[in-house]
Parts: sequence; structure tokens; C-alpha cells
Amino acid sequence: MPSPFPGMDPYLEAPEIWPDLHDALASEIRNELNQTLPTPYYARLEMRPELGIVEEGKVTHRIVPDITVVRHPLPRPAQGAMAVADRPRREISSSLDITVHLDRIRHHFIEIRDSLQGHKLITLIEILSPTNKRPGPDRDAYRRKQREVLDSDANLIEIDLLRSGDRVLPDLNLAALLDEVDPAPDYVVLVNRAWRRAERVGYEVFPCSLREWLPCIPVPLKQEELEVPLDLQYVFNRAYEGGPYRRGAVDYTRPPSPPLSETDATWAELLLRDRNQAASS
Repeated sequence: MPSPFPGMDPYLEAPEIWPDLHDALASEIRNELNQTLPTPYYARLEMRPELGIVEEGKVTHRIVPDITVVRHPLPRPAQGAMAVADRPRREISSSLDITVHLDRIRHHFIEIRDSLQGHKLITLIEILSPTNKRPGPDRDAYRRKQREVLDSDANLIEIDLLRSGDRVLPDLNLAALLDEVDPAPDYVVLVNRAWRRAERVGYEVFPCSLREWLPCIPVPLKQEELEVPLDLQYVFNRAYEGGPYRRGAVDYTRPPSPPLSETDATWAELLLRDRNQAASS
């Protein structure tokens, strides 16, 4: 079942939905690359745990809902009735069951390695999570990993399909240039080739609007070798069609979280209405 949106689906950016899409995207990228990478390269999934904790002001909280509350109501005495405790009660009072989920969030990323060079890391592909883009331990850990790769001879691809939060950019000049892009991109994909870092021309930038297809990007391997195209819209479509999003996991009758701008909200409302009318006809 296809997504109702032409590119990225903004409804899937919600913190409670994003981890499922993140895992599905990583798996589909791994699968696609293993069909197209030349020998001796291969792509594999790796995982690091994230706490899911962000710091906003002086408040620390988990960005993914981690508490389940179940109410157990019981009939109450009629209003105004006088309760007389002439004997001990045997009926348990109404209560709340509160379950706190402390499991860490799995953050999957993709590594391209060379089987002929001791499985050397060639290219790292990261899909940013909501906590990578907000102050907290997960952002700090991501920045350390980002710097580790940029200081190595491995290539780095960073896929940011989240409108909210601050981009994790290693260079202030790059951040300033992206701020000048008009219209401001909703999503950004960055490709950093290891051999171009010495020239200080490190990034190929793919800005993307909510209303257009996700880009087809090059996957660099080694200098002078052909780069492998990776169609992000194709892998997103496969992740969506195999997911639970149009099967009840997402409520498309409500505004997405985070919210859209007024003009994008109007566009999305008309798009969803037209898709629903076409599906019912």
C-alpha cells in the first residue's frame, strides 16, 4: 500500500512512529546496496543503542513515549451520597497502572566494507534520529561518531528526514550556506567523500522539499571508482509498503507531529482528501 505523499511522509516523523521507519529504511538500504555494489564490497547493518533522552532547558525527558497508563475505573457513589464506613470495604478502589519502559532505542546504520581488505570500513550511512537533533546524550554520541569518521579515510553519508530539531553539521560554513538555501529544505542528505576533505570541499548536498521525491544519491567507494546510485525514494517506498502505516498505525485524519506550516498543511489536507476519494471510487 503506497504512501499518500510523493516523497517523505511527514506523519512518519512522529517520535512513536519514527523508530519503526528508521529500522525499515536501514534494512531496505542494506538490501538494495547488496544488489548493486560491485565485488568485493558488501553492506551490512550495525546497531548502537540510544537512550532516547533529550534536554530542553532544565528538563530531561524521553522523546519517545515510554510510559503506558491503563485506568481501572470502578463505579462511584452517586453524587451527594453520604459514605458511611460501618464495615471494612472489600472492593479495590480505582487505580492507574503505570508501566515505565526503560529499554534503549535501537539505532541502525549501514556500513559498506571491503572483503578483500580485512573487511575495512569504506562508507558509513547514517539515518538521523530525533534525539540526534536535540541536546542530550544521543546527540553527543552522534557527534563523536561523526568526528571519528571524518577523521578517518571512510566516506560518510548522512540522511536527515526529520523537519524538527537542529541539524548535526560538523562545519559552521556548511550550516551558514544551508541557511541561505531558498526555499529552506525540509530534508537534507549529505555525502562526504574522504578524498575531498583535504580540499575542504567535503560535502555534496541534496536539499529536498516535502512536496518532491526523495533524491537519488551517489554512494562513494574509493577514489577513481564508479559510485553506486542509491534511490532513496525507492527504498522509502519499499519500507512504507511493508510497514504498518496505512494499516492503522498512523491516523491520517489528524495533523502530523511535528506540525506542518500553514501552506503545507493545506496542501497535505487536499492531497489526503484526493487520495481518499480516489481509493473509494
